[in-house]
Formats: sequence, structure tokens, C-alpha cells
Amino acid sequence: MFLSQLRDRSGLSYSQLERMTRDDARPLTRSTLSEVLRGNRPPQKSLVESLLAALQSPLGERARIMDTWARLTERSQEWRTNLLRFVDSSPRELGVHAGIRPATSPGELPGYVMRSFDPELRRLIEDGTRRGCFVVLVGGSSTGKTRSLYEAVRNVAGDWGLVQPSDTGDIYRLLEDSDRPSIVWLDELTRFFRSTPELTKTQLAKLRRIGHIIVGTLWFEDYTASQASRVERAVLEFAEMIDVPRYLDADECERARRLASTDSSISAALNSGDDGMTQVLAAGPELLRLWHHAPPYARAAIEVATDARRLGILTPLSRELLLEAMAGYLGEGDRVTPPESWWQEVTSYAERPINETTVAALIRVAGRSPGTLAGYRAADYLAQHLRVQRRSRCPPESFWIALIDRLNSVEDIRRLRDAAAARMRYRLQEKALRKLAALGDQQALVDLTFLLVRQDRIGAAVSVLSSRLGDRPAEDALAEVFLLRGRADAVELNERADLLCDLGERASLRGRADQGDATAADDLADLLAERGELAELRRRADRGHSLAADLLAELLAIHRRTDELSVRAAAGDQASLTRLNRLRDDASSVKPEIQQLREALARGEVAVAERLTSLLFELADEPELRAEVDAGTPYAADRLLALLAVNSCNDPEAAAEVVKLRALGMHCDGTLALTEGQHHA
Repeated sequence: MFLSQLRDRSGLSYSQLERMTRDDARPLTRSTLSEVLRGNRPPQKSLVESLLAALQSPLGERARIMDTWARLTERSQEWRTNLLRFVDSSPRELGVHAGIRPATSPGELPGYVMRSFDPELRRLIEDGTRRGCFVVLVGGSSTGKTRSLYEAVRNVAGDWGLVQPSDTGDIYRLLEDSDRPSIVWLDELTRFFRSTPELTKTQLAKLRRIGHIIVGTLWFEDYTASQASRVERAVLEFAEMIDVPRYLDADECERARRLASTDSSISAALNSGDDGMTQVLAAGPELLRLWHHAPPYARAAIEVATDARRLGILTPLSRELLLEAMAGYLGEGDRVTPPESWWQEVTSYAERPINETTVAALIRVAGRSPGTLAGYRAADYLAQHLRVQRRSRCPPESFWIALIDRLNSVEDIRRLRDAAAARMRYRLQEKALRKLAALGDQQALVDLTFLLVRQDRIGAAVSVLSSRLGDRPAEDALAEVFLLRGRADAVELNERADLLCDLGERASLRGRADQGDATAADDLADLLAERGELAELRRRADRGHSLAADLLAELLAIHRRTDELSVRAAAGDQASLTRLNRLRDDASSVKPEIQQLREALARGEVAVAERLTSLLFELADEPELRAEVDAGTPYAADRLLALLAVNSCNDPEAAAEVVKLRALGMHCDGTLALTEGQHHA
């Protein structure tokens, strides 16, 4: 009666209340409101809460009303005290898939996206609270049947007792308790078909007459098969059937997008391009488990496919490409086995759908013509997860060679070229540039030429360009190569590598700066600081160049060279004095920021790369900078080289190694790629 007075006071109609709560987890229907407010049926707790929220009842008033509801309800529920209440059972106990759950997801389950069939489902269960019902949800595996049923029962009849029959014998025994209506949970109804004793329409009709709310789920394939049996067909004809579509409709997608702003699980599933949000939510944990426990060949194939996605390669990978690339992911003993047997394991393990969904670790991609296979790609959710897990792992050489050799998309090869260059894998960059040149990319030919020059492979560079005489870009590049060779031949051997490595940039700036060009002097100071060239930067600072003095003080502070800073400050260098006063030895304050920046990078926020690599450089953290180079993080290679240059400034042999590293790069395992006399044409 009091609730009815509240509604009258608000002036809201039943229709208005229904519209106000349409997207809520517990929407209010006109029929339910009418019966509750007229006192024809006791209200459920969630209904009272939704009604009070819609009526905008003050918090103090809400608390008093809910206390009253609890006292009035307690006596009416005493007869069910020895049954577990539905709301006290966990979703997992009722068969709801655990679902993907990123670290930032708050609960046991992802948030629930209201389905378009939910109002009808909940109306049927509400009717069942008065006179019993038998409701079955039919749909494919992992389409959200059990989750929708769980949410509907929890919100409409959550305080009812729960019975989970394990077989039809339990259902027969339940008939003996004729005065105790409860929720009869028959998830995967097909378990009760063709059993002994037989489940029939008669037993279910008796349960319904007693007042039980009987609910179940059924795969569509089992529904189809049941039509061949007279008994099973009669059972399902007696049920109220709710169809659960495989995909979300437009309204459901919009609700999912709104929920994704606060629920990282929903966001992860929506961002996946795999087969349906509900299927991804269900299959995600099993995909990760499959990868963790995969046998060697299946795991190798999965990691090849996910590494390709990590480097931006979206073209489906052929069987032959996968087999060639897999070699570097395998142990020596595993490589002895013929590749044909490798593929048998890949097919039986990595292509197998998860949880009867259509989601597999390796997805088959259809070709342009019907019945053809274009290749394979990694499941999106798995690729997203391993992008974080494997971010700082440089793929093995077999991966790069297989992709560069077998892919023919110019865009794909450019991505591989850039990825190799960012990781200082210059031999692989060279291979990609040669492939691009063969595909007709003239700029790649010029870039290849100057990569060879930087490595003092001038003869190879001339040979590449000589084959393209008549092309204006090739002829211009050849003229520049001859000019660089002349300049390199005119300097001492220890200066030659530096000159060729930066294509004469530093030498040119130095010459202009010495002639009084202030802009060139500033650019040279920036270049020296970027490369960690303390000795020359110190000489220019001592000559009175203010920017060189500022940058020198910054480098000295980064590397905690307090003695030199003190000497320079005592000599009147203001930049050194300022840096000395601000110097802090404790790096702990920036470590949380570094972790946040890495997480942002893993999400694809490349703009944070400069800040991250600067912090690592300031901490003089060589191992972490190397990890960022292996991850292909922008600026990481330059910061690493600068750090190594500063650390080697008093060690000629170490300084020579830095020069070689700058020019020649690394192998995939992080070792120096080339040594003297190992240049490749």
C-alpha cells in the first residue's frame, strides 16, 4: 500500500516507470508493477530497489522501506530455510562460463549486457512466481544462454530456493516434496534426455502445477536432434522457448559499448575481431590455457601468428610460411622431426575450436573463391594478450626470413623493414629493403644504398645503384655515395666509421659550426648529446657554447658524475651548479611512471615512447633499454647507443664496439650482427 502511495505521490505512470528502467538489470514492467502495487503478489527485493530508485525516494526513506520489506519477507520465506537460496549460489556452480577477466575487471563475471529477449524471459519467470513455469533457452554454444538465464532468475526470483537435479531420479524425488516450490535448474537439458528413468512432459507438468520455476538451456543442435524422439519433442513443446541468437543485435551492441567504458572484460571482447562478443568472453580463458600448455609445434605456430600480429602483419599466413617460421621457436631436438609431422600437431591442437565455439587459437581465413583457404591468423584475443606477454621479445630469424620471403604485400614488407630497423636488426632490414626494391619500390633502393654505406660496404652500394642507371633517384644517390667515399678516404681510419655511420652529418655540422654558423653549432650540440659523445661536447662547452654546456651538465647528472659537476660548478658553470642542486639519487619515484608508460605502450599508445626511453636513459638502465629495443620501441635504439657511448668514453675498445653496433646492429639474439670481414653483398 505504501509503495502505491509513493507512486501516486511521484505522478509517474506505469508506462513512464517502465521506460525509465528499460536498460536496467531489473527493468519494471507494467504488469508486474500493477500486481505488486495492488498487493496481488509479494515484491522481490530487486524490484523494490528498482522502484525506489525510479521514484527518486530519499536515501533515509529507502533504508526504512527496505528494513520493513526484510521483516515482512522473513516469515514468508521460513519454509525454504533448508534450501540454498538462488542468490547464494555462485554463477560458476550454475554453469556460467568464467569469461575473460583482464586485471582491471572488478568481479567474478564480466558485466552483463541486457539482451533483447530479456524482457520476455523475465516476464515468463515473473509469471512463474505465481503459477509455476517451464522455460528453456535455445542457442549455440557460448552465446550467453546460461548467463542470461542466471541474471533473469537472480533478479526476478533470487530469494527462492534452488534445486539442481543431477539426473531424472532427482526430479522424481522432487515431486514428493509437493508443497515447496523452488527454482529447478536444468542447465544443458539434453543431459536428462534418453535417461533412466525417462524425463517426460508428465513429470514437468506436475512440477509446474506445484509452482516450481523450471528453467533450462539447450544447444540448437540438440533441439534439432530431439525432434526425432516423441518423448523429447513433447517435453520441449510443453516448454516456453526463448531463442538466443549467436550475435548481438544493434541495440545490444550499443548497450555493450556503453558498458565497455567501465568494464574492461566487455571492452576486450568488443575490441576482438573474433566470432561474437559472447563467444570471445567464453573462449578467452581457454585460449590462454591452450597456449600455456601447448605442445612444441602447436605453440610455435601460435607464437608465429601472434608475433606477426604484434608487428602489424594482417595478411593470412600460409601453411608453408608458418612451417618455415616455426623453426626458430623450437628446441634443437624438436627441429629434428620432419615438418610434416609438425603440421599434424598444429592441425589437431591449434586449429581446434574452444569450448565448442568457433574460436580457435589459429583461425582459418577463407580465400577469395569459395572453398579456398587464404591462410591462418591468430585469434584476436590471444594476439592481444600475447602482445603484452611477448612485447620485449624479438622474433627469431626464421620468422623474419619466412615472412619477408613469402609475403608479397608492399605494406607488409615495409612494416617488417621498420620493425627490424627499430630493433637494430639491420641485416633483416636490408633483406626487407631488397625485397621492396624487387617489388618496385624506388625509395627502398635508395634506403638500401645508404644502409650499405653506413656499414662501409660502399662497393655493394655502388653495385646496387649501377644496375639502375637511368633512374634519377638512383643516379643522385650514386653521386652522393661517391662524394661520401671520397670524404671517408681522406680521413684517418678511426674517423672513417663515424663519418660513414651518420653519412657525414656530424662532420658537416662540425665544419659549419667552426666557421661561425650558430644554428649548426646548436644542431651539433644536440647530436653529440643524443649520441652520448661526452668528449666533444665537453670541448665545445669549454669553448663557451652555452647549449653544449647545458647538455653536458644534463648528461653528467644523468650518469651521476657528481665529481665533474662539482668541478665545473666551482669554475662558474651555472648549468652544472643547477643540475648538481637538483640531482636525486633515488629513482624509486619514477618507477611507477615507467610501469604506467609500458602499459600504455602495450595498448598501442606510441606517443609515450619518448618519455619512457628518456626515463630509462636517465636511470642509466641498460638492460631495460635493451628490452625496449627488442620491443621495437621508438627512440630506444638511440637512447641505448647514447648510454653505451657515455659509459665507454674512457675505454677505446668499448667505444669501438659502440661504433660497430651503431652501424651493424644485432642478431635476433641480441649479439653483434657482423664482425670485421663478414660483410654481405
